[in-house]
Amino acid sequence: MSENSSPKLESTAAAGTKKPFPEWIKPKGKETELLINNSLTGGKVPFVFNESGKGRSLTWYACGPTVYDASHMGHARTYISFDIIRRIMKSYLGFNIQYVMNITDIDDKIIIRANENGISHSDLSKKWETAFFEDMKLLNVLPPDALTRVTEYVPQIVEYVEKIISNGFAYESNGSVYFDTVAFSKSHDYGKLEPNSVGNEKLAAEGEGSLTATSAVSEKRSGFDFALWKKSKPGEPVWNSPWGEGRPGWHIECSAMASDLLGGNIDIHSGGSDLKFPHHDNELAQSEAFYGNRQWINYFVHSGHLLIDGLKMSKSLKNFITIKQALEKYTSRQMRMFFILHKYDKAMNYSPESMGYAIEMEKTFVEFFHTAKQILRDSPLSLPQFWTQAEKDLNKHLQAANEQVHQFILDNFNTSDALKTLSDLVNKTNVYIRACAEQKTNPRLNLISAIAEYITYIFSVFGLTESSTAGSMIGFGSGKGNIEEEMTPILNALTQFRSEVRASAIAKDTTTILKTCDNLRDEVLPLLGVKIDDKSATTAMWKFEDKETLKKEIEQKKEIEKKKQADKEEKERKLKEKFEKSKIPPQQLFVNETDKYSKFNELGMPTHDKEGVEITKSQLKKLQKEYDNQTKEHNNYLKSLEQQQSSPTLTSTQSPQ
Repeated sequence: MSENSSPKLESTAAAGTKKPFPEWIKPKGKETELLINNSLTGGKVPFVFNESGKGRSLTWYACGPTVYDASHMGHARTYISFDIIRRIMKSYLGFNIQYVMNITDIDDKIIIRANENGISHSDLSKKWETAFFEDMKLLNVLPPDALTRVTEYVPQIVEYVEKIISNGFAYESNGSVYFDTVAFSKSHDYGKLEPNSVGNEKLAAEGEGSLTATSAVSEKRSGFDFALWKKSKPGEPVWNSPWGEGRPGWHIECSAMASDLLGGNIDIHSGGSDLKFPHHDNELAQSEAFYGNRQWINYFVHSGHLLIDGLKMSKSLKNFITIKQALEKYTSRQMRMFFILHKYDKAMNYSPESMGYAIEMEKTFVEFFHTAKQILRDSPLSLPQFWTQAEKDLNKHLQAANEQVHQFILDNFNTSDALKTLSDLVNKTNVYIRACAEQKTNPRLNLISAIAEYITYIFSVFGLTESSTAGSMIGFGSGKGNIEEEMTPILNALTQFRSEVRASAIAKDTTTILKTCDNLRDEVLPLLGVKIDDKSATTAMWKFEDKETLKKEIEQKKEIEKKKQADKEEKERKLKEKFEKSKIPPQQLFVNETDKYSKFNELGMPTHDKEGVEITKSQLKKLQKEYDNQTKEHNNYLKSLEQQQSSPTLTSTQSPQ
């Protein structure tokens, strides 16, 4: 913004005009092929990093949660998405990342919830911070390199505010300190991320917090100024400051803590798209005011909104889903697969249908890995390994997939199309394997191994499986631990199985033996991470699989069977009800319904309702239809009685067909 621009903050929404993004200063350093959707430009730009003296290193600050309630699917969307990007930049692109994340452990929401529960804000925030990191561990989200809590940074925040005041961009008013947006706008660009939201009174008010008194507006030089330091009211936590007892404002915390560890120019800042304005825009303004520079963050990346069945997640809509609730239904890997299938910066919909697609995609790879392992396990290298045209073609598909996945990753971390490319490679490989079986030739081991290892490598980059080096592991794996620890529960189960089968064999009880075999397959081994698929009456194939995945499959099968049984019982109930009703002669169908009717004709048809009002023609037409149907059903019943007398095999409780 030039010095001559108007410093007045006006609502652009009312004007209906769309303001352009301010100038973005391209960082000095080495430009890469990687394109990132930079919220500071509103589009993709090349990623540039500073090589001087630190190699392929970069700094990253992530907005952490405000810990006052259980973590929900919105949190999962943000933190899994950025965990995937972080893993790509570290494991695939080779960057050394200093990753810092904050915890907001003092805030209006925390104070309100603590007062509602009758506990201290400290106890509340500690409880939910612990729960948050438990959820992140379950979701396989890597911990930050450094964790900053607001309550541990109050002295640094006070110093930060003091310098902003001394630089002429903040002022004290009635014990609180406010950022001077008008003064800042004279020499800087305010609202870099969402220029059109500048002047939006509703968003500005939401950014100040629900505990902000209406009188605070009169304390400000401009209604769009925001609090850096809040004077505490009775019952609120307090810290000492040059302006009296108070607490930090929401926006200032991230500026102070990120600056303390990462300095005056940070490579990447991440967060949810709902934080763009005013939170992140206010962060940028505070930090530029503190350092006196034009660009504190080089790349601002935001995750897209998460919808629940097409609607915004809200407790009032009763579609609020916590991470723990989601994990009761799906595995961590299935949830990560779900997010990988969507572009991180676009809105996405969470529903049974979209999760079903992710589960089917997971199964595609699970079955492929099992097939590849079986081939590598059962086919000796001594078999022919000469490459025919079929192997040459499949290898071309592998090399093409490698290049396509690479380009998708470089295009703003497009994991969605990368995963679909891998799925297509699996389909082509399955076609090759089936052709080998039909032609009675053996699949070439090194080629199958190369494809399986490559897919496993990309999955390890995405965090779908444990980290692996080429050739050491194929597939999702079955957990960690030594052989004895892994095999003990399986061997215990087989020992018990042998004892039961032996006892049944001695008793010559074939039925129990078969039931014991099915129980081992369906109930025992899946909980130990082993899946058995029957191929024929006498052959089967075993597979190692994730225990939680198999457990969820068992639960889903039981739910399906439970529903089938419930549907069957409901159908039987209706048939029985229909049969019992068919015993009633049509003349008696309505006469007992005195709560509805008061007079009847000689056939038992109602003529007047319970109030004595004559039945209307339309009502009479409906009643006549019901009467005629009852006549038909009762006649069928009488016929069934005749059949019963002539055929003793038909019991009185059976419904006529």
